[in-house]
Amino acid sequence: MTKHLIILQHNPSKGGKTELANQLWNFMSVYAYAQEREYSIENYSFFEYSHYFNIPMKNHLVRSLFFSPFPLLEKKLGHTRATVFMRKIYKLYAIATRVLHRDAILNSYDSSTIPGTFYLPPSKPVRSELAKLEDNPGIKTLYFQGWLFRNPVGILKYHREITDYFRPQDWTVRAVATFMGPLRKQYTHVVAVHIRQGDYKIYKGGRYYTEQARIREILDEYLREFKKEPLRTCFVLTSNGPIEKRIFAGLNIIVSGLGFIEDLFLLASCDTVIGSDSSFGNFAAYYGNIPHIVFQNGPMDWEYYAGKTKYFWNKYCTLVHF
Repeated sequence: MTKHLIILQHNPSKGGKTELANQLWNFMSVYAYAQEREYSIENYSFFEYSHYFNIPMKNHLVRSLFFSPFPLLEKKLGHTRATVFMRKIYKLYAIATRVLHRDAILNSYDSSTIPGTFYLPPSKPVRSELAKLEDNPGIKTLYFQGWLFRNPVGILKYHREITDYFRPQDWTVRAVATFMGPLRKQYTHVVAVHIRQGDYKIYKGGRYYTEQARIREILDEYLREFKKEPLRTCFVLTSNGPIEKRIFAGLNIIVSGLGFIEDLFLLASCDTVIGSDSSFGNFAAYYGNIPHIVFQNGPMDWEYYAGKTKYFWNKYCTLVHF
């Protein structure tokens, strides 16, 4: 029995606003579920970032009201102000949709606990409310609310389909290729370093923030532990804050001057991601099928990473909510 899946809102408690990487983890988990069941899917709530991808939006009304206008509004107001403005309008649309389709809504709100995660097939356990909607022939469309839908089994099973579906626009692909081309010719090993600053200094009392001096120590440890020749290894640094280059003196480093969407796929094009506990860095590692080594302010558990050359579920990456 075929169904149509619609992601209606990622975070209703905040007017639907959710950062890109958290939206991507939610989106690709529902997409993997659609692949498993051979359902169709649309994400009505992805309008802030859709113009960076080639993901189709078939609903003409939603496309006309939200997807098409947003890039123009973003240029005029900036991303944050455009998002706040458009989310206020979209919230009304989402409320109306919930009223009209109240019997077909699936909720996954942020309960701040892992047990609140809503797993989708082929991952388990399957919740009874999902099974009932699947078996109901009178309900053709399922609506998803919340950002904690997860599908750890499905996203590994459908990795190729997901990376094809979430391929960025060609200009992003070209920018990353232009950046990486010379590095691949000069170095045998290119490591992405994702340094989350800004809000990480205060979020949860700064527990996820790592000083750049400590990051330098981690990079030196990485070279020793994995027996990488320093002269043949390059570290590509990306961050949402300034990089203190003097701290990294003696290492081959290059700081990305690209935008955030290019940085996401730049990280994915390297051999390894070393970075903050972040859904952004972890998505990049997933997309590129490469390891994600997470910064620790205490001792690094290098033994845990030994022998890992592909993407894996990292117990030290806690903000993805596997």
